[in-house]
Amino acid sequence: MRIPYERYFDLRAIPQGGMAMDSYEYLSQVTASAVENAPIWDAHTHLGTDTDGKTLNADGLLADLAKFDVTGAVVFPFNDPDQGEDFHVPNERIFAECAPHADRLLPFMRLNPHGPWEAEYELCLARGHRGVKLHPRAQEFEIGSDLVRGIYKRAADDGLPVLVHTGYGMPAISHDVATVAAALPHLKLILGHASFIDMPRALRVLKPFPNVYFETSVVRVYDLFQVLREVDPSRVMYGSDKPYSSSTVSLQSMGIMAAMAGVPAERMPDLFGGNLLRVLGVSS
Repeated sequence: MRIPYERYFDLRAIPQGGMAMDSYEYLSQVTASAVENAPIWDAHTHLGTDTDGKTLNADGLLADLAKFDVTGAVVFPFNDPDQGEDFHVPNERIFAECAPHADRLLPFMRLNPHGPWEAEYELCLARGHRGVKLHPRAQEFEIGSDLVRGIYKRAADDGLPVLVHTGYGMPAISHDVATVAAALPHLKLILGHASFIDMPRALRVLKPFPNVYFETSVVRVYDLFQVLREVDPSRVMYGSDKPYSSSTVSLQSMGIMAAMAGVPAERMPDLFGGNLLRVLGVSS
């Protein structure tokens, strides 16, 4: 899809004289002040250590959030070298690290459907984890496989959202996601990276399912434009994928593309945190 020519001249996307494009002031301009008048929540961040060497702790995450007055974030483990069969150690660590900042950092449990996930799910649910993170590429399973259906069903019954990786390294997944969403209409399924690996088919196939949400971290700008242009704003969630991106890059991309896609000013707060809080059942 091409960006309509007239959108290049949307005044919200033109910085005022002397205004830096990586500034909070510019973000406020392109979002029609939505970031000043409503809380920003990041739906996709990590804590701990990844097998690829990336690390992030709570202090580093909070410092990044502070650059743009981001209120809080969903947090889950990396593909941690200490994951074992069930991610028990990383899940325990991130919950402990989030606990002193419980009003700002909301932990999700990470599960491996190949392992004894049931016991770990019960522990994390009782502890207070707010959702589930699944990574089909890292844990080597298919989104629609019978192997993972039990996790979807349990999360749906307990009202926990499931954020599933649908970004780099994934095959076409739209029809598998549609099958899961149709079978479990009460499941709140968040597509990490907005299934950009399967654009534009994902938008066509998944548009009919109101329980499927598009989370926008590290999505290429032309795919992000398509999502914001075609998907109802109530089903789009801002995310950064920190530390693989930053609040600066992620928020500016979201704000500029939302302006170009013609998202009404009154719907901007939904994109930047309102939808996430609603799905989590958190009052702003």
